[in-house]
Amino acid sequence: MAVSGISSNYYNNYSYNGYSSLNTSWKENAEAEAEKLKEELGIGSTDKTDKTDKTDKPSSSTSGSNKTATTASNASGFLRGYQTALEELEASSQKLQIYEKDNVFSKLDDVMNKAANGQATDEDVKKAQDEVISAVQDFVKDYNYAVDYLKQNVEHGSGVSAQLEGLQRGIPNEKTLKALGMSVDKNGRLQVDEDGLREALEKDPEEVKYLIGGQYGMADRVGNKATSSLDSSVVSILGNDAPEAEEIKKATSESTTYGSAKKQSTMSDSFMQFASFAKSGAYNLSNYYAVSMLNILV
Repeated sequence: MAVSGISSNYYNNYSYNGYSSLNTSWKENAEAEAEKLKEELGIGSTDKTDKTDKTDKPSSSTSGSNKTATTASNASGFLRGYQTALEELEASSQKLQIYEKDNVFSKLDDVMNKAANGQATDEDVKKAQDEVISAVQDFVKDYNYAVDYLKQNVEHGSGVSAQLEGLQRGIPNEKTLKALGMSVDKNGRLQVDEDGLREALEKDPEEVKYLIGGQYGMADRVGNKATSSLDSSVVSILGNDAPEAEEIKKATSESTTYGSAKKQSTMSDSFMQFASFAKSGAYNLSNYYAVSMLNILV
């Protein structure tokens, strides 16, 4: 059978990362690659210690934290994990930012205006409020995970600590948080009191909207930090004192092939691949996924 003009002989001889399907199934090879990536990211590894403070850890119902941050075994794994955390945080922030299309506050405003004109019910308003609360909880979950992940990986360079400080600066003071039914615990994690947030929405929805989703609001500040980090160079994220910093600079400045660069460095294969790919300039985190896909396809 042929697909789009490609003969079945092509599929019979297809190989995945150099392994022929005649000897090993595609599924087995894919699973092997997935396990390798998990090992790099430190996911599911039994020899890694979760350094997150387990004492007095807030429950998922109040902190929104239902993911466990891990310690990446190398810089490549850390950067992949951090990119994912930032992209999720950026996306959840945008749902709350009032200048973004289809944000939850605009939907609430629309329903409240309709209710005032008899075109929507109290139940409709409650559902719109529920959407806001759910979006805030998602934002908190993603923020807490990013904070935990950075804390777990500070050994990868001083830039990691700087990233953590920058992220935490996006959170308002205790008084402002209290007005939103929110707080920060001793571990630096955000907490949401759903009843308190709902009460704030009913009492003064405009204040809640601008404190969270307005310009310089919490979601705006944190979301912009996530975006700027994704656009930052790898070296600035890790810091000049990172164990791999010199190799990154060398790989991104020299005109060299992946094969020769690989021999000159002790970095992991995947890390050298993206560093060599970016030899024309400083590599930024927002392109990391694309290069990772290229590594699989070539």
